Amino acid sequence: MTSDLDSGREHRGEEHPRGTLAVVALYGVLFVLGWFAIYLFIYLPRGPVTR
Repeated sequence: MTSDLDSGREHRGEEHPRGTLAVVALYGVLFVLGWFAIYLFIYLPRGPVTR
């Protein structure tokens, strides 16, 4: 015996988790931008590590 609430759960499970994907994508973009900024503004001006 299924109720209307059970069928609603199944329907929601078929949808794409757009909010979660947006958060992960935003985190990824911020990570790449941060890494690129560190590379451009810290690593390149100092030069490579040499002995």
